[in-house]
Amino acid sequence: MLELPQGVESTFRHILIAAKRAEQLIAGARPRITGRDVKPTTIALAELAANKVPWRAVTAEEYEAILQQEVTARETEEHIPALIATPPPVLPPIVEPEAEVEEEEEELDVELEGPKFDENLEVVEEAVVEEILTEELPAEE
Repeated sequence: MLELPQGVESTFRHILIAAKRAEQLIAGARPRITGRDVKPTTIALAELAANKVPWRAVTAEEYEAILQQEVTARETEEHIPALIATPPPVLPPIVEPEAEVEEEEEELDVELEGPKFDENLEVVEEAVVEEILTEELPAEE
């Protein structure tokens, strides 16, 4: 069983504190301990075990206020106005003459007809499956 750090009364709270610290590390916070660990969750758990992560229990009202601040911060990040508005690209309309369309349709019809074979080729009859199956193979020596 995992030994809980001083002041942490439940495993659930321990995991929540470590998860929040791991989020901070992922966002770019510097680790407070040195070690071989590279994964943010492992570093966060090690920091928590060494009592290097300051934390305190918050009331329900404080928690709601913190959540509201995070939501507001995310909304402002999403709606940051551009400093210089880029105009939409202006493209000339594409107008194709109808004569070209008819030529393309004729080319498609030719392609759909299939390949044209040379009429001077010799016609070869296909062997019947039964004949192939009944043929004797040469004896091996």
